[in-house]
Amino acid sequence: MLPFCLYFVTGIITGFHVYTLMLLSLYGVPINPLEFVSLLGSLCLLIAAYLSLFNPRAAAKVALLASLLIWCFYAPALAKSIRTRLDKHSSVSFALSSPAAILSFECDPNFIAALGLAQTKNVCSNVR
Repeated sequence: MLPFCLYFVTGIITGFHVYTLMLLSLYGVPINPLEFVSLLGSLCLLIAAYLSLFNPRAAAKVALLASLLIWCFYAPALAKSIRTRLDKHSSVSFALSSPAAILSFECDPNFIAALGLAQTKNVCSNVR
């Protein structure tokens, strides 16, 4: 009964997620072909849930295939989001790590005070 619940819930959740992403095409967002593959994987997980009630070994094979189909969509998206977070630095974190970067920009005392950088505010007042 545990495999049935696991396959069924995972198939419903991933299918709903991909379906809502595909609905964004109503607003002009292009559909990624991998979304269709992932939706097929979610459907296969629902089939595996049904099969798990009668033939657990066959259901496990179908679930493995379905998981690979689903990960064809989720793995590149996850890798892209991780690479984006690790590669790009926000301007505030760059400014905090490099005092020279703060001096190279026009100093706005109100912005510096909002960040809570009292020392930098003094440096900016000396630059003007």
